[in-house]
Amino acid sequence: MNGIKVVFDSSAIIKLIDRQYDLLSLGINIDEAQLFSSVIVRMELLSKRAITVNEERVIQEFLEDLTIVHLDRAIELKAIEIRRVTALKLPDCIIAATSIALDALLLTDDNHLLNLSWPGLRVQKIC
Repeated sequence: MNGIKVVFDSSAIIKLIDRQYDLLSLGINIDEAQLFSSVIVRMELLSKRAITVNEERVIQEFLEDLTIVHLDRAIELKAIEIRRVTALKLPDCIIAATSIALDALLLTDDNHLLNLSWPGLRVQKIC
């Protein structure tokens, strides 16, 4: 899986920071992979209630190593399409649409995303 594009959802980032898994165990070489996350994930992580200064610093440092993907028309339209025909919450639809738009592997442990069968979506369970 080296040289691939990878999109992280919120849980994938939290568990990676907490060392509950590592990318190498998933066959992903971080020196060769392109690492992304949605602006929605950044918002979810940094809007945690009662976040400590240290937690925020660690999250910010991790996010600095990723390319944060903002919403564009293609992601917006794909997220709307997914939301209309699934029971997924809108943030998960945006994250899935981001992965599809980038033709990237989505890392998650969210069963809703893991069980989503959608053209162009590739999902990898993290734990």
